[in-house]
Order: sequence, then structure tokens, then C-alpha cells
Amino acid sequence: MSGAGARATPGALALVATLLASITLGGCAAESKISRVDPELTYAALREGVVAVLGVVKPQEVDQVRPPLIAMLETALSEERGDIPLLRSDAVRQLLGKEPYRRALLTYEFQGTLDSAAVRELADSLRARARFVVVARVESDQLRYSSRETSEPDTAGVLRITVRAVTGRDARVSVQLYDLAKRALALSAKYMGSSESDIPIFTGAGPRERRPGVSVDVAPQVTPAAQGYPDPPELARSLEGPFRSFARELPKAAP
Repeated sequence: MSGAGARATPGALALVATLLASITLGGCAAESKISRVDPELTYAALREGVVAVLGVVKPQEVDQVRPPLIAMLETALSEERGDIPLLRSDAVRQLLGKEPYRRALLTYEFQGTLDSAAVRELADSLRARARFVVVARVESDQLRYSSRETSEPDTAGVLRITVRAVTGRDARVSVQLYDLAKRALALSAKYMGSSESDIPIFTGAGPRERRPGVSVDVAPQVTPAAQGYPDPPELARSLEGPFRSFARELPKAAP
């Protein structure tokens, strides 16, 4: 390795060997599925009725996981659709009450929908403040490990190779909007979101025929950290894209 390159530890060199020996190409395509349940859902109704954020849940996870996910949903809605009034989850919890709030989210976590009792309770508690309630559920959350190789010629025309260790996070989430006036589901959507963390683990000179942009998936036999992979990105980062897509897909004012 050239003196200008990064110094690699024995563990990192082992990782490089494993990555470059692998031939399984990796990748993850984004996807979404939207179901407009109520054709009468309109921009005017959203703007006049106010959208309340109930929360975001992940099955079999402690309650402490929720706050950053809820914050991401609220940020996406407020930044993408500042034209639609928003009632944040803290206010919803106060209006609903601690126990009914906990019960509604627990039901949604296990069933993937709000049952009629929860919708009725929300409608009674939020009647004067919001017509709609949005809630989301993380359906899957998976980590992946891969490498990414890039190269570019230096001033002498020699290819400089960089290998980066990549830790990716892929999450599938469902988002639902309930119309409390009708006490029914108004809009339902499912999304796939991804985020990555990466660090350089090797740089050096290589032959001209090596192609840049190679990405390979690997299945570490020991802990990813011990093999040189970075910590995975936070789950909220993977949900940012889906939540922003949901916000943009809500009905808009007529041009």
C-alpha cells in the first residue's frame, strides 16, 4: 500500500479480503404502496380539520424507542406540509389521557390498525381540536453489511482505490390516517426506507482495469464492529424518506 494511503489494521485488512472475495452483489430498491380508502378525503378537510399525531410504534420494542420516531414523523409533516395544521403527539397524549393513549398505541402495535373502541375514544377526546389522526407502525427493521469500492486516477494516472465498509438499515413502515368525524380509516400506505453509515477501511493504488462502484453484501461470522463495520444508522433516519413521501402524498390545494 502506498505511503499516501490510509493505514489499515489487521482486522480491517481481513475485512477487505472478505469483502473483495465475495461475489454476491447487494442492493435494496425503494418501494411504496398507497391505498386511498376514502375518495372524499380532500385538502380542504385536512386544512380545516387539523391532523393529530398519535405516534409511531415498533412491535416488541420498549416505549423508549418511540420518541425519535415520532419526532421524525412530526418533522416530516411540518416541513413538507406546513399548510396543514398539526397537533403534536404531546398534546394528543394530554388530551387523551396517559392510560387511553398507552392503550391505543398498544392495540395498534399488536393489530396494525386502530380498533373501533380506540377510534371512538380518540374522536371523543379530540373532537374540538382535530378531525384526523395519523399513526405509523414499523413492520420490519433489518441491518445489512457490504463494501463499496471507488477509484479515480491521481495526477500520475495511477488509480487510487478506496474501499469503504457500509452498514445499512432497511425498514418497512405502514402509515395510516383516520378520519375521526367518520370514525373510519381514510388513507393507508406502506413504504420501504433505507439509510447507511460508512467508513473508509483501505486506500491504495490499483490496476487500471479495476472498475469503481462495486458493492458487495457480506454476512459477518463475528460481530460487525470487530470486523471494522461502522455502527448502524438510527432507525429514524431510515423512516425519514417514507414519512416525507407520505406527507407529500396527502391531498394538496388545487393549482
